[in-house]
Amino acid sequence: MAYAYYLYDSPLAGAPSMGLTTVPIRYVAPQDDTIENIYRGRLLPLLLTLVQYHPNHLPILLLLACMYHVLGDYHHSLSISQQILSHDPEYVEAMSNIGTTMKALGQTEQAYEWWWKALQLRPTYWDALDNILGMTFQLAHGTSDQGRRLAYYRQALGVCQFVQRHVFDADGHLSASLRPDEVPRLQRAIFTSGTIYSTIGPTNTGRAVSELARAIELVIRPPPPLSHFELYTLRDLLLAACVAGHIMSSSANSPGIIELSDIFQADVSTSLGDPTFNLLHVVRTSSDQLLHTLLRVGDGILPTPLLVPEEVVRLQPLLFPWSKGVFPAICTRTADGDLVPPADSTLQQTNGMTSTVLLTLAKRFQENALASTVFPGTGDGLRVSTTVVVLLYYLALSRAPAPSTYNNLGIVISGIAETRRGPGGELLDGTALARIFYSAGLKIEPQHPHLLTNLGSLLKDQGQVEQAIKLYMKAIEQKPDFDIALANLGNAIKDIGRPWDAIEYYRRAAAVNPSLPEAVCGLVNSLSAICDWRGRGAVENEVGVDDTGHVISSEPPLHTGWMARMVSITDEQIKEVYLQGIDGAHIPTVVDDCMRALTIMKDRLLRPGEAALWRARFHLIAGSGAELAEKHVNGSGFLIRFIDWIIPQMQRRWYVKAYGKTIALDQIVPLVEDHFTSVFVRPKFPKTMQVPLVPSVLPFHTFTYPLSPRVSRLIAHRNALRASYVALSQPWMPSHVCRPPRPPVQGKLTIAYISNDVNNHPLSHLMQSVFGMHDKEQFNVLIYSTSPWDGTVYRPRIASMVENCFDVSAWSLKQIFNHIQQQEVHILINLGGYTKGSRNDVCAARPCPIQMQLMGYPGSLGGNWCDYLVCDPIACPQDLSGPERWRSLRTAGDNVTSSSQSTQSIETPLDLGADIDPEDISNEWVYTERLLYMPHTFMVADHKQSYRGDEHISAEDRARMSPETLWLEEERRRADARRHLFPDVPQDVVIFANFNQLYKVSNGSIFLVWVRILRKVPRSILWLLRFPSAGEEHLLRSARLWGGDDVASRIHFTDVAKKDWHVYRARAADIFLDTAECNAHTIAADVLWTGTPILTWPKHRHKMCSRVAASMLQATGFADHMIVHSAEEYEARAVALAHSIRYVPYHEPSRAVIPRGQGELMNLRRNIFLNRDNMPLYDTLRWTRNLEKGLREAWRRWVEGTQYETSDEWEACDGPEKRSSCIWVQDDDPVNIVTHSD
Repeated sequence: MAYAYYLYDSPLAGAPSMGLTTVPIRYVAPQDDTIENIYRGRLLPLLLTLVQYHPNHLPILLLLACMYHVLGDYHHSLSISQQILSHDPEYVEAMSNIGTTMKALGQTEQAYEWWWKALQLRPTYWDALDNILGMTFQLAHGTSDQGRRLAYYRQALGVCQFVQRHVFDADGHLSASLRPDEVPRLQRAIFTSGTIYSTIGPTNTGRAVSELARAIELVIRPPPPLSHFELYTLRDLLLAACVAGHIMSSSANSPGIIELSDIFQADVSTSLGDPTFNLLHVVRTSSDQLLHTLLRVGDGILPTPLLVPEEVVRLQPLLFPWSKGVFPAICTRTADGDLVPPADSTLQQTNGMTSTVLLTLAKRFQENALASTVFPGTGDGLRVSTTVVVLLYYLALSRAPAPSTYNNLGIVISGIAETRRGPGGELLDGTALARIFYSAGLKIEPQHPHLLTNLGSLLKDQGQVEQAIKLYMKAIEQKPDFDIALANLGNAIKDIGRPWDAIEYYRRAAAVNPSLPEAVCGLVNSLSAICDWRGRGAVENEVGVDDTGHVISSEPPLHTGWMARMVSITDEQIKEVYLQGIDGAHIPTVVDDCMRALTIMKDRLLRPGEAALWRARFHLIAGSGAELAEKHVNGSGFLIRFIDWIIPQMQRRWYVKAYGKTIALDQIVPLVEDHFTSVFVRPKFPKTMQVPLVPSVLPFHTFTYPLSPRVSRLIAHRNALRASYVALSQPWMPSHVCRPPRPPVQGKLTIAYISNDVNNHPLSHLMQSVFGMHDKEQFNVLIYSTSPWDGTVYRPRIASMVENCFDVSAWSLKQIFNHIQQQEVHILINLGGYTKGSRNDVCAARPCPIQMQLMGYPGSLGGNWCDYLVCDPIACPQDLSGPERWRSLRTAGDNVTSSSQSTQSIETPLDLGADIDPEDISNEWVYTERLLYMPHTFMVADHKQSYRGDEHISAEDRARMSPETLWLEEERRRADARRHLFPDVPQDVVIFANFNQLYKVSNGSIFLVWVRILRKVPRSILWLLRFPSAGEEHLLRSARLWGGDDVASRIHFTDVAKKDWHVYRARAADIFLDTAECNAHTIAADVLWTGTPILTWPKHRHKMCSRVAASMLQATGFADHMIVHSAEEYEARAVALAHSIRYVPYHEPSRAVIPRGQGELMNLRRNIFLNRDNMPLYDTLRWTRNLEKGLREAWRRWVEGTQYETSDEWEACDGPEKRSSCIWVQDDDPVNIVTHSD
């Protein structure tokens, strides 16, 4: 009846009603309208009836066979299909149906044979192709046998290639005419070929890319007949998109647009979008002229057009106005040659398939293995770059806007340093554009977890941590097992000072992905911050802790845990970098630039041996990934190091050319002529060079982790490389090295401190008077504060002491860089290093001839943009310096008598003179900087000026008082402090203490020693801080497990106090037990000021952070009493000092009784306290004068050129720098330490 109604109504469609009723008014449709009832009860009888009347009508039989198949009657279906073939042996539709039925019967081989037979007869029979591919992929995915899986893939690939051979000629042109609806199906077959090539092995990567390119070229070419200039390629499409993008995002009179107009001999900015203007045709006919112009503008790669989403949407209509914005291949050509768009279904299928191919290509090109490779069909002219990836994403997005595409595009574009003006005139860089794309994607799908996560990370990097946390939370609400979002959420929560709350998210992330570096490293750090060592496991030379918190052996075989996993992940991340080489095609240009820079730096031609050595180095970094990994060669790292290394030497050559080797002048001289800017041109990075990878472990975290010296060195170094790359890649960065400052007039050097901590921070507590104590006749002092004022007294107090204190917290790198240049700073002093909020990018941009690190970060920065580390021989042993190790190796080479061995043979191939390659496999050194050795200690303290409130007398008045009086007063203060803090603790109980943040307690090893000390000194307590409070429960649990309830009951926690009370109350402790992995630094100065002795163990030679307290103790005059060299000696010394204390009651005239201490520990305390105004540790003015000596010596060495080993000037000199790269500052003033005995 339905068909009858159809036949009745079809001829009358649109005709006037004839007044007839064809359907009964009271007609009730059957209620059993299930598919089976309809097919079996209605359609099947109808078809059988039709067969009776038309037994040889093959379409009826075809539908009848399908009906039997749907109803599960496979045998009748096969019989009918065979009946069809008996009438027409080449009826491919019946063959395909037989194959489908055979598959349903489980006979996959027969199914394939029938489909293949149909396809051979009709290569464009798409249903058969889809059936073969569907079944083959199903079989491949269903087997665990890798060989069988690959065989299935190759079988599918052969089928796809068969189809292509029948539709394309030998030149790759369509040889068969296709209906518009067939184009996306052929495109899918080509795409499938490319996907299979990618799957069956990396050797087929090029063929995979070629197939994907062909899939795009299929749709951008118009239907036949075609001229040669209509055979558009993917290259043509990309170049056209690049041109269109730049026209949309640039002003009409910009140099690039004018140059393009010259090539096209038309104003492309006004022609674009005109239906008669075919940009693809113009691009194709321009041959290589356009490509070469774009490569010149982009410095070797296509210049990246920075588009906003609205401009991306316009891209497709601008590229194909002549086909009304539709891909030409799916249009039909009229007799007049006009192109008519297809049906919507074909349009949607083609847009979706083409977008998929474009996205696949973009992701392929993002892989390291394809970075910088030659683009298909371009000879050697166009290479894969970030621009190519961005253009592919633009094209995909313009046809099929999708949240995931917005997300991927945002990720790629966020790393682009270039800028443009937005539609509203605002300046947009890659980060700003990424935010726009993420937001656009979220408008389509507000709950998209990846978009939420990436937008959150972008906001976090911009300091909007709370907003980032909200976005991460939304992301994991949508996808609770999203490991990246979970780890990022943990990082954000940790960064706002709540590591204990971050642990849950790190654990969840690690449970989903146990190998996710951010999850594992974040978990280790957060657990360590609160001393929760459960599950830490054991690594060599550490106390091991099992999952329940019990101590386990650290002897092999080791019990693996979180820490071992972190160490393993870090090792793998270190190795990954060696696969990130430099595109070999750029090596000749790189070599030419660097060799030219060397000639300018040396002010002479390179000698044959020098030139050969340098060329050999650059040849080495051009090797394959496997070769680089085997030799531990960091190719891009070497180029960055070279540029960092040569910049200050070129600055010096500029200085010498302009002013001579002039250390100082009597009067100011004019600035040098600008023509030097064209001479001292800095070598550039290849545009295809990738941002250096960095390990997940931060340099600061290496202080407390069991990492080797080499790994610790490399973590800092890799971060230094990234800082250099990012800074020197800025689009505003001058092409020349920075203009050197003029010679100091009357020797008055301009020095600048840069710090994030010019506020209520330990650094300001220690250094606040230094800035004002500088000799203003010899130094012009500037401060750059990279954080806003916190409202406390420290910033105004410090600012009042110097010539200028600049709040640059809202300044860009460019503004800070230019300002330092304008101020003509001679020496820039970094007070932050790798601490939170520090601006190492400023130093990496190298605005000053001499740059050094001081105080804020106890370790190497690992970069050639830091010339000196201010330290002392105890904190940084001399032999651990790279330049000093170079000297020792050089001396060893000179002492070898064999003529077959030379100095060069013992050098690492990529050493830069005395600057040894940090990738060196040696664990014998850690510091890339030269060491500026201060006498006594590199640490400075301000207590002599700032914390006199305990005695309420000046240093001068104190010097006139008798030691007995001073000491008696101090014992009164101590007794009062003890009673106030611990009213229930008897006087004869020894108070051990540690006031460090609990992360410094680190791995549990030192805590186990403290537990043993408490057991051996029954009448003692251990005083710790809730720093943070979340650590208290974990330390008490460990104490109970390791020492019993009695020991745990004798551990007392107090809250963190304000600074003045914190310093004052430190006198209540009898002895401060220092942490060994990372010492007390500022707190050591606070504690010693009250006379409280410190017991410290400089555990690691290679960790400056574990030697700071020993350095400070050396400046007290009593270091030998407080420094030990093993855990056993630490324990024994603490116990011995505790047992030495005895108290004698002293009756005051007021009848009050004061317990007066005696014994070794009390005598040590008295000597520290009575000498505090005389010891170098608190002599801020002495320390400042000594620092000034080091600064002047550093300036001299730079001007004379002797700072740089292997330079002509160094080779010719005979000064102290010839014997040592270290600057040894001598203290000319005597130290007046008086020893008092019982």
